[in-house]
Amino acid sequence: MQRDIRYLLLRQSILLTTTSMIYVILAHNSPESLRKLMLRLKNKENHFVIHIDKNFNIGSFIKATADFENCYYTNKRYSSYWGSFGMVEATLHAFDFIRQHLRKRQRIVLLSGSDYPIKNNKFINNYLKSHKDTIFIEHEAIPRKWWNDGGRERFPIYDEIKNKLKLYGGSQWFSIPPKALTVIFRFLKLNPEFFEYFKHVQIPDESFFQTLFLNCDHHYIQENLKNLNLHHIKWDHPYLHPRTLTVEYYKQLKKSKNLFARKFDLEYSDELYNKLDKLEVNTSGNKITKSAIIFLTDKSANQIRSKYEKLKKESGKLDIFKVATEARADDGADNTLLYKHAYSKKMGYTPFVHDNIIPGSTYFSLLYFFNRYKDYDYYWLVEDDVWYNGDWHKFFSRFEKNGADLIGAYINSYSDAPHWEWWNSLKTKRTINNEYKKRVFYPVCRLSFDALKFLDQRLKEGDYGHGEVLVPTLLHLAGFSLYDLTVKDRFVINSSDWCVGNNNNGTYRYRPNISLEEIKGEYLFHPVKKDVLPLIEI
Repeated sequence: MQRDIRYLLLRQSILLTTTSMIYVILAHNSPESLRKLMLRLKNKENHFVIHIDKNFNIGSFIKATADFENCYYTNKRYSSYWGSFGMVEATLHAFDFIRQHLRKRQRIVLLSGSDYPIKNNKFINNYLKSHKDTIFIEHEAIPRKWWNDGGRERFPIYDEIKNKLKLYGGSQWFSIPPKALTVIFRFLKLNPEFFEYFKHVQIPDESFFQTLFLNCDHHYIQENLKNLNLHHIKWDHPYLHPRTLTVEYYKQLKKSKNLFARKFDLEYSDELYNKLDKLEVNTSGNKITKSAIIFLTDKSANQIRSKYEKLKKESGKLDIFKVATEARADDGADNTLLYKHAYSKKMGYTPFVHDNIIPGSTYFSLLYFFNRYKDYDYYWLVEDDVWYNGDWHKFFSRFEKNGADLIGAYINSYSDAPHWEWWNSLKTKRTINNEYKKRVFYPVCRLSFDALKFLDQRLKEGDYGHGEVLVPTLLHLAGFSLYDLTVKDRFVINSSDWCVGNNNNGTYRYRPNISLEEIKGEYLFHPVKKDVLPLIEI
């Protein structure tokens, strides 16, 4: 009877705790590697749904995991050799079982039998719980520069299909919340031709789910899709196969922000296994481990002294830097970085409006800083014409557990403010229709390491435009998460009008200037002129 249960011949639903993680593992050739992986992930909350390639003896795998609870082998098996459609079918079959039998699911993680976690269970669980609705899947539009011929050759009748279906590709390993299962199976039921087409695609497991998510037009997917692979993988050229990791990669894995790595082999990775098992990591699972504050100014030290000193005093544990865009603002301190507008060309970017950081191009200076200080998870930018009447430490602390890639204000779409003059300034190699464009107001904003890395790449590829449309649009289309202060944290901005697309009133407006009567309450103010500052209580 025990073996029957393991083989998924279940007659009743399995009730899980609301904190359970479900690992779907696709394995084929090493029962010992599978056992080692499961031992590392084993706890009372985690469940395992395992598919074994039909060409291998499943008995040795069942024997190797006989002492595990919450372990289920799929009753239907596929030939899941590299690049086969069987990889997709095996994944869908495991997902279907989870959907039908494993209720109160917390998170689903897809792994290979040759994967291994590089963080401990507590860290992984806490991290994934803090992103409960996030769909972690690497995705890039076809043609994808990393693939031969951009990946076009993988798709039959490519020229015809690309006009009907937006094609995407990326790593096959991903992690999804349970709500995404409903979207997947509903999409496949409504679009049976999608499933049939991918039977003829080469290496379909690297594009099936990416293309499905990016074409399903479901608001839950659009709002939660994040272009991030949770795996640390080293790729070998010229065929871009994952490299077998040995102990010489230990330092890389120790520093990695990923949760898992691949691939491992018992013969070559034994010492690396042992070192990872002993590795002590911060178990909070909180992605914000280190943040920097960048104070952006073109004014002399005397002109902005009160603002800067207040920010320094109240920055708490965050590192604070000053980025000066004029020589007069460079005080020569170790934490001051001089950025000249012409540097954008040296960084490989196309400058916006005659090499000038104005208008709306403060992201140039932030990227300049980022390329010199890459050891932070998040980067706050505070412009010198902003004042906060509250305690900056309390302000920043409110976002310590917020995993958004971009925090800004008045994030809206073209339809919310079609009159805005800068929508058409956005220029990219790929035409972006107005309906997909986003706008942000960011005198105070925060961007993640991953978001800045992505923007740096896209700007070097030739994208440019007014920052208030370029930054949020590129990030949104790539699946990064955006967080709007004016919608979810109204405590920081005092406004009588919360109409989407309107940022011309309230304390955080663009114009007119803030009056003396308005400088009260713990709110963000912009713009604040120098004649107001002496009257503000610090």
